[in-house]
Amino acid sequence: MKVERVVVGIDFSPSSVDAASWVARYYASGAELVLVHVISIPKPPPIVRSKFARRDLLIDTVREGAEKRLREISLSLGADRVWLEIREGEPVECITALAKDFSADLVVAGAHGERAGLLEGLGSTADHLVRASTRPVMLVTGQRLTTPRHVLVPLDKLEHAPGALSWASSLSQRFGARVTAMHVVTGGVASGALAALAVVSGAPRVDVGTPLSVAEGSDRLLEGAVAAGIPREQASSEVVAGDPTREILTAAKRLDIDLIVMARRGTGNLRRAVLGSVVEGVLRDASCPVLVVPEPSASS
Repeated sequence: MKVERVVVGIDFSPSSVDAASWVARYYASGAELVLVHVISIPKPPPIVRSKFARRDLLIDTVREGAEKRLREISLSLGADRVWLEIREGEPVECITALAKDFSADLVVAGAHGERAGLLEGLGSTADHLVRASTRPVMLVTGQRLTTPRHVLVPLDKLEHAPGALSWASSLSQRFGARVTAMHVVTGGVASGALAALAVVSGAPRVDVGTPLSVAEGSDRLLEGAVAAGIPREQASSEVVAGDPTREILTAAKRLDIDLIVMARRGTGNLRRAVLGSVVEGVLRDASCPVLVVPEPSASS
């Protein structure tokens, strides 16, 4: 998946500037960058409106300052092609509309531990941006920003994530990155299946709290990754049991992961689509960038 144009949301928080810098330096060097700042000034209630400056004057002042700061940031990135855009309105709507106007390959936003600025409250702006965008969205944390050398791709079913696997394949080829495909069997499902197996076979019950040695499932993940274009020598797979969010985050630390790529499946109506709890949990607590890829069913 070639990345030629990236829209980066800038709210002037350090995390958003770090995200732009990481994209320009490590992830999409040479790509055209569109830095967008959204002016979102709520209207004061009528009872106190006379105490505020005229809205048009306030917006003009904010716009002038934003233009200056965007220029300064663009110069610091060292990118050859940078567009500066200032929009007024609701951040998610403006960013997704701009990404469509520019035919962007990727939308990027920054976040840090407190999830301040553009992504304040994962259940609001970040949540809406990830599920409303018809284009992949990268949420960039400031804790681990480097060239992607090891990518983790959590998968429910291979057939549900062709887009995520395609992006992982592109990363493996562009950066020589290793790719680990991962499937998490929830504790309840694993416990029931293994208990049934023990009854039928007479074998001792397996402790589902430890990684499962499910060779067939792991092999299927590996073959699916290779079929998606990931070089076999750079591909690996594992199947574990437990809580999906916790196991994904644990694996990211254990495997020294630089980037997590996750599929997002929708209901066919983006405005009513619900961001999966696993994706939401990983976005909230990951210590490395997370790329969320909308699959075909999400954009139908």
